[in-house]
Amino acid sequence: MVGDIALQGYVLLKKAQLAYDERNPHRMLDLSQAVRGGAWNLPLRVQAEAAQQEARAEAMLGVSLGAVERKLGEARQLLGASRVDECTLGAHYNDTLLTMQTAVCYTEAGKPRHGVELYGQSLTENSFSPRDYGFFLSWMAGSLALAGEPDEAAKTGLESAKRANNASSQRTHRELERVVKVLAPWQNRPAVKELQAVV
Repeated sequence: MVGDIALQGYVLLKKAQLAYDERNPHRMLDLSQAVRGGAWNLPLRVQAEAAQQEARAEAMLGVSLGAVERKLGEARQLLGASRVDECTLGAHYNDTLLTMQTAVCYTEAGKPRHGVELYGQSLTENSFSPRDYGFFLSWMAGSLALAGEPDEAAKTGLESAKRANNASSQRTHRELERVVKVLAPWQNRPAVKELQAVV
């Protein structure tokens, strides 16, 4: 059945997401390209997310910022051409989520300040479930830390940690552990110490 074939492609997309959690950009790129190049007949929203995943993997691998931005533009075009009712696969994928993932791409491409700006524009508690909001706060904390803003990073990390504890989110906790490592040069600052104690 066509639906079963599309689901196979969607599973590859989820595996690409796991590859990012493991910080394995080569596997992430291979899986994202397999999603985009296969005969899966995937909804445009899923194709948009796959294009974004490909952009993120390329950013991690040091591909030029221009190439990463072109891929992100392609993801936004696909998402803009999609219909909410076209399929249940990828129905959750929207402009706000793409913006969060675009912020990650900029951070991975060595432009964390631009990532912080995007979070500031779109990351609101009303846009996500409490669990997801906490997770995206951990990404924002990482971008702030890489941008050399340790106090704001720690403050954001503490907000994320509260939600991670409430939701028992191991994924968020792993991201916060990475944030603490980035904040090591500022480990004697009070806010950073507080985050270290919580994480």
